[in-house]
Amino acid sequence: MSSEGRSPESEPGLRDYLDVLLRRWWLIAAAVGLAVAAAVAGTLIAPSVYRATATVVVDRGGSALGLIPDITGMSQQTYVDTLAEIMKSRSVGERALARLGTSKDNLEKELKKLQDGLKVQRVRGADLIRVQAEGPTPQAAAAATNAVAESFLAWHVESRRTQASAGRKFIEGQLTGLTKELGGAENALASYKTAGGHAALSEQTKIAVNKLAEFEAQRRVAAAERQAAEAGLRQARASLGKLEATIPSSFVTTEDPVSASLRGELAKLETELAGLREQFTDRHPRMVATQARIEEVKALLRQQVARTLATETAALNPLHREIAGEVIKLEVERQSLQAREAALAVASSRYAREVQALPPQEVALARLTRDLRIAEETYLLLSQKLQEARIAEASIVGDLRVVDPAVPPLTPVRPRPALNALLALLLGLMLGVGGAFVLESLDVTFKTPDEAGQVLGLPVLATIPWLNHRRRNPGGTEFPMIEQEHRNAPFTEAFRHVRTSLLYLSPDRPLKTVLVTSAGPDEAKSTVAANLAVVFTQMGHRVWLVECDLRRPGLSWAFQPEGTGGLTELLVDGLPADQALHPTKVENLWFVPGGTVPPNPAELLGSRKMRAFLEHGRSAVDAVILDAPPVLPVTDASVLAPATDGVLLLVRLEKTPREAARRARQQLEAVGARVLGLVVTGAPGRRGKGYYGYYSYYQAGGDDGGEGKTKEGGR
Repeated sequence: MSSEGRSPESEPGLRDYLDVLLRRWWLIAAAVGLAVAAAVAGTLIAPSVYRATATVVVDRGGSALGLIPDITGMSQQTYVDTLAEIMKSRSVGERALARLGTSKDNLEKELKKLQDGLKVQRVRGADLIRVQAEGPTPQAAAAATNAVAESFLAWHVESRRTQASAGRKFIEGQLTGLTKELGGAENALASYKTAGGHAALSEQTKIAVNKLAEFEAQRRVAAAERQAAEAGLRQARASLGKLEATIPSSFVTTEDPVSASLRGELAKLETELAGLREQFTDRHPRMVATQARIEEVKALLRQQVARTLATETAALNPLHREIAGEVIKLEVERQSLQAREAALAVASSRYAREVQALPPQEVALARLTRDLRIAEETYLLLSQKLQEARIAEASIVGDLRVVDPAVPPLTPVRPRPALNALLALLLGLMLGVGGAFVLESLDVTFKTPDEAGQVLGLPVLATIPWLNHRRRNPGGTEFPMIEQEHRNAPFTEAFRHVRTSLLYLSPDRPLKTVLVTSAGPDEAKSTVAANLAVVFTQMGHRVWLVECDLRRPGLSWAFQPEGTGGLTELLVDGLPADQALHPTKVENLWFVPGGTVPPNPAELLGSRKMRAFLEHGRSAVDAVILDAPPVLPVTDASVLAPATDGVLLLVRLEKTPREAARRARQQLEAVGARVLGLVVTGAPGRRGKGYYGYYSYYQAGGDDGGEGKTKEGGR
């Protein structure tokens, strides 16, 4: 469907696009056939792949949702989505492969295979995660799916217990050293008294020593808790170190005004709480209120650090989100314990100065008593903290559980023959249709008679369909001819259109000599010349049909002249015209064969003898039809054309290039020839309601010429 030569108002329509598809149906069929064949072959060759499904529920009523939701206010939906992403991680995949017994040599290959076939998604509107894994057999698919689900649950619980375990172990280590310290303090005090130390402490000294021991023990416990928090923090950061480095190395370095203000308020409250401890017990309302305010400030500080983290971090993957909450909590707890330790150190130092100011005889006893009391208080407090840490570690359970373990599937998910065939069919259609339009855009030949007329600027005198009833020469080429029994066939009617057009082109001066030629070979010029001569005889005209293609004569086998003399003998040897003319089976039609092939056909056709022969024809008969060679390959037609009354230029649909036809017309006009118009050949015999819709009129009358598109071979 070429746009070249198309008038601006004749935009391509639906019919034009359909014509393209009809002309290129073979390409579309080939593309569809190849695509479907490839899909079927691939389906038969491809191994079966099975996919099993397991369902994991996130229990809202179980343990806390995790540290990130507690700190940053992450919604339950976001939390479940995060867990779904974690299930796809490398850590979970390696654990699953270990459960399946995969060797370390094939770890990377099997991990990639597992992750490529792993599909994890949250069930919309529910706290459920659906995990699917693939395998070569139903049992392998179920085993892989269950291994992923169980490994994820184990990882989830283990990650929660890791930091608590680190703090517990640190407190246990502190208690081990403190037991030795307590024993040493007891032995030192006993040795002092045994050695004769009879000094007694006053009531005021006992109060000072007790207060000093109490605050120093609390300070040491605060220091131990701080160090335990730092141990857990190091453990959490070690876990982050195995992932992408998207978490800042320290949250303390974030000195935004809000965080700095909250830390200052936290230190002030811890100092105030230390002062209240000198006067009240832990159950006093002021103590309870101050402790509540401290927890409130710590919560605000955690939220502020989390917001700062979100702005400083380029992207948090799901594993970061899970562990980052623990990092934030431990970091804020460490800051709170630092402030408490500092406040208790101030109070402890004040009572230490009071003890130093005692009389000399009481100083040694007070110091030993202080050391013993501090060791006792510290041991008791740390023992209490150790029990709390053990309880906290043991109480950590996962909020996930498998509700539907995977079972072996019944049918494979791949290959899917029906779907593959359908997709291949659609792909083949798309490729075929696309290829058809690409070939159409690259095709430079004429597609319709209207296009030929618009491109060349010549009237289309007739469009010639093909006749199935045809003759075959000894060389094998086909030569459609008008037969008596098909006088009303569309094939015959097309030549009558040519005849009528020629008669009315010049009514005052009838066209006696008409040359039939084309731009190149195999465009049916001999067929047109012969049948045009026949339809002229049907009007009672006397007609000469002259074979002027002296290089490749082909009309002789169609008319089978009895003699051997022809145009060459007439022009070279002076053979009389009446001897060169051979009667045919068609009444009033004489045929002049080409004769012997000469070495110089162009010179013979342009000679004076040829012009004289044409003048003799004008006076002897009503019409002389000249079958000339193609214009572009040789100069024969260009030499002969100026001596005739007009030229019929032939173009064959889907055969004649537009540029070749344009050059042929220019070459004929350059030598002064009169180009009468176009005769289009190669049109299909039936076009519905298109160019040849009227052919049904003849078929209804029973005179079907059996028209159909054929090859004219070399002529």
